[in-house]
Amino acid sequence: MTTPIASKQANEQSVLHRIQTEMDRHLLEHDAPEEILGFLLHHWARLLTGIYMAKGNQHADWLAGWDTVNALLWSLAPKTSRDETEKMLRMLPTLLARLQEGCAALSMPFVERDRLFERLAMMHAAVARAGLRCRNERETAITRLAEAEEVVDLAVLTPPKKEPVEFELPRGTDMRLPLPDLKIGDRVRFCQRNQARIMFLNWISPAGGMYLFGNEQGLDAMTLTRARLTDRFAQGEAELVAD
Repeated sequence: MTTPIASKQANEQSVLHRIQTEMDRHLLEHDAPEEILGFLLHHWARLLTGIYMAKGNQHADWLAGWDTVNALLWSLAPKTSRDETEKMLRMLPTLLARLQEGCAALSMPFVERDRLFERLAMMHAAVARAGLRCRNERETAITRLAEAEEVVDLAVLTPPKKEPVEFELPRGTDMRLPLPDLKIGDRVRFCQRNQARIMFLNWISPAGGMYLFGNEQGLDAMTLTRARLTDRFAQGEAELVAD
């Protein structure tokens, strides 16, 4: 005799299979990197399955889940104009926030999550660099993006080199350092898993909640929320590199 739990699990597996089949058909139309396709098929499909089982396919969360898939695929596609590129950059904070929320709901391990978002940052940085050069190869290194009344600088060329500055905590206290007043072009040294790398701050979201870093060669990048970046500084895993 089939128990209610077993029946529910079988139904859930059936829904997951149907969602993965539909998503796989949808992904064939896009030339996205293999790891992104894998994330969508093996992780995001599970999130959509949970939403469907709990709320059905008419709920706003279900629609938002598929909107996120489409937005992610579009954000990684080559851009043919500066306007299109700047539109992508303006939508990144919302897109990345949705992806972060989804990963948290899936209880995705932090190491795996960080690896995914670092890879996404590298790909978005490459798309942005190519797209911002579409109209005029000789335009300056700084592009100004306006959203509401706030203007954000996006450095698309290598900022000047800087040397490290040391921070010291007051002795006898466990006070944590706040997030430094970072500006576009600042260099930050990140130390994690016995590896150190220096990254340039390339972009800050209009609301100041998301930071995009890239290395000098443009071959490495990562995106961090303000909270995660503050934690990195507080834990000694990040330090500002100043003039």
